[in-house]
Amino acid sequence: MYFSQYPLDKGEIMLKTSSEVIDALGGTQTVAALLNVGASAISNYRKKGFPARAAFILARQCESRALSVSPTVFGMPINEPDQMWRRQATLSNANRSGPIGLFKKSGFRQIETSILQPADPFIDLLGEEMRRRLFTFEDPRGETLCLRPDLTIPTARAYIEANQFNNTRLCYDGTAFRYQPRGAGKPEEFTQIGIEILNGASKLDDEIEIVSQMSNALGAEGVNRFDVYLNDLALFEALLNDLALPERQQTRLMRSYAHGSTFKTSLNALSQPGLFVARDLPHDSANEIAGRSLDDIQARYNDKRSAANSEPLSQDISTKLLAFSALNCAADRLPDCIEKIGISPGKQLENAMADFAIRCQKLEALVPQSDLLFSAARGRKLAYYTGFIFEICVPALGPRQVIASGGRYDALLAALNAPQSMPAVGAAMAYERVKEAAGQNQ
Repeated sequence: MYFSQYPLDKGEIMLKTSSEVIDALGGTQTVAALLNVGASAISNYRKKGFPARAAFILARQCESRALSVSPTVFGMPINEPDQMWRRQATLSNANRSGPIGLFKKSGFRQIETSILQPADPFIDLLGEEMRRRLFTFEDPRGETLCLRPDLTIPTARAYIEANQFNNTRLCYDGTAFRYQPRGAGKPEEFTQIGIEILNGASKLDDEIEIVSQMSNALGAEGVNRFDVYLNDLALFEALLNDLALPERQQTRLMRSYAHGSTFKTSLNALSQPGLFVARDLPHDSANEIAGRSLDDIQARYNDKRSAANSEPLSQDISTKLLAFSALNCAADRLPDCIEKIGISPGKQLENAMADFAIRCQKLEALVPQSDLLFSAARGRKLAYYTGFIFEICVPALGPRQVIASGGRYDALLAALNAPQSMPAVGAAMAYERVKEAAGQNQ
């Protein structure tokens, strides 16, 4: 197989993504014919990568055409000086006591949760990208379990089971498990240390404290130089509200923006005239068809008809939304950058930017050694986030540069069967990366 872990000849191009491979082999229709699948399947492969059968066939095609392909495209391992995938965490509990000690001194109570968790909450709430990285299996009774991929959901479930819904501050230290593509340079088993403020009294103050606590803990571990990337889903939601788009379009755009990888696809679909083919709905004695109720079928039918009758997004609006989704700038320059891409903020976006500016001003005083940056593309991998999001990065670590992250998830507790929605915000560090970053800072 002609994989490019060897030096490339002069002028040779390395294909690094599934989308580049598809284009090099002739495009969507040609690859669909090669694999005997529909064009929609190829679109999914562009976004999510190739399943095993497609990877085998297309790898042979690339080999026959002497195309140079990154090993990770077809799931092959890459020869790295220090391969970290599928390596277990090696740090002892004694080495990890520092952050937890600081959090406990600040009033956070330590909590322990089980490594084995019911899979459904993670499947339902983590989002498409993280679902693909779960380690799942069935127990002898047929219940689907997983190794916890993060500790926020187990901590939230423990809080709900305690049935005492007061202002609670929790901290934790445990192993998390996430599948990594071969050659990604990331461990599949790692130590996560984090904090959560559940049902807090002040949203803004709690968000500031979460970032401050995490920054202080990193400093105590020897990581004194890092970048802080900020984002807030409320900014994009306010922009959509100011544009007064139809509710269905706003809902779809907000959902896809929050999930990240599907935003361009949704934007393109909403920018095209709708196509609706009327069909007679069944009227017989059956209450369900293929496991779906007739009411559900009727609702989906009405939704598709409404979508087809909606005016497509104008080129101007589509261009501005796409430009907003790509914004990356110093946090204090966000208003100028929004103006430069042609967006004149309405009342709701002005209010959201004012709230964002207040948060930035407070954070600047608490983490003066770091650059505060706004990035619309960062921090949206976990689908339960609902507002403020942040990532703390050490660029020298390359693919492992995100050493801590967190955000607000006000809808999560209710989704886990709490009696009502409650404000919640938290953050966690990947401790092995923290120690690696501390070495870079020396």
